[in-house]
Amino acid sequence: MKESKRPLNDEIRAKNVQLITEDWENLGTISLREAREKASESWLDLMEIWRKDDIAIVKILDYWKYLYKLKKQEQKNKQRTKAPELKTIRITFNISDHDLDIRKKQAYGFAEDGNPLKVSLMMKWRENQYADLAKTKMINFVKSLEDIYKIEKDIMHTWNTITVSLKTIK
Repeated sequence: MKESKRPLNDEIRAKNVQLITEDWENLGTISLREAREKASESWLDLMEIWRKDDIAIVKILDYWKYLYKLKKQEQKNKQRTKAPELKTIRITFNISDHDLDIRKKQAYGFAEDGNPLKVSLMMKWRENQYADLAKTKMINFVKSLEDIYKIEKDIMHTWNTITVSLKTIK
């Protein structure tokens, strides 16, 4: 957490301050000593918000509550900026229909989170002879996901692997 480097209580070095209460009510310009007394009466801290020449704007607040709110705001901002993660689903040439349905359910789960998807079909040994059938299987699987994903990059066939990149429809 990034802590505030603003002067607190005894660290404030202005003679006169413009005092703002916890409810953002402006109490006007008073001496620093009076402002410290008002803050200590309510068991709160005095924090410098802004400073120009000899007058500083200070606010009466609970410093630990202020730090807690800052920390919560940072956590909320991190959650908002979370980038989608590329998810991969691997299928094989001899995959059964039931297993294909399971992979489809996984893809739906990834789509709910807004993650892009990469589907790859690996072929082994003699399966390479049936590349056309494997490509058809891949096309059928991608078509079954048309309502949530669209093709980002065309289907690519390299030696023993067929891959396709999909992105969510928003």
